[in-house]
Amino acid sequence: MYRGASAKGDQSLDQPDRAAAGLPDAVLARRAALGDRPAFVEVVHRHGPAMHRYAIHMLDGNVHDAEDVVQNALIKAWQHLPGFRGDSSLQTWLFTITSNEAYSARRRRHPRVVDDELLAGRADEIDSDPAEQVVGAELWQMLGLALTELPWRQRASWLLREIEGLSYREIAEVLDTSTTVVRGQLHRARSTLAIRMAQWR
Repeated sequence: MYRGASAKGDQSLDQPDRAAAGLPDAVLARRAALGDRPAFVEVVHRHGPAMHRYAIHMLDGNVHDAEDVVQNALIKAWQHLPGFRGDSSLQTWLFTITSNEAYSARRRRHPRVVDDELLAGRADEIDSDPAEQVVGAELWQMLGLALTELPWRQRASWLLREIEGLSYREIAEVLDTSTTVVRGQLHRARSTLAIRMAQWR
């Protein structure tokens, strides 16, 4: 997914520790901040997939760039965990780092056409019926294209709310703005997407 991103680049984070699996995020963060690698492995396995999914959507389906973004975000998370005070949830903090990395990556490159890999995995989740899969794949492709047309903050707000389930307050923390701005961004994003997706109603 993101090439088994490691905290320092010298060791794979492929094997989670069963003992760490049941620990709350706050405990994992404290342990990882003290250099506990198994705790950080669990953080990666718990939150890495959502970070990767978010990065792919924010980078127009570019899987390679999304992998780089998540890799860099995890490295920064490992480096800065000692300064993580728990003012926000660990998930929110990780999304903030990922969002900043994705924004930087986007500024460094030219826009690209959405990659079909962005939605291919989601279509398989819809149904085993081939006809349903075709309709589902087309729906997700249309949604993916519609998302690429949204301004950056609208897209981020929509993804964090509708796909990742963050609260308005958490989204505001990730995007360094207010809940009022988030509500406005979501309203505009939903209105635009409703128009673009009208044919699927």
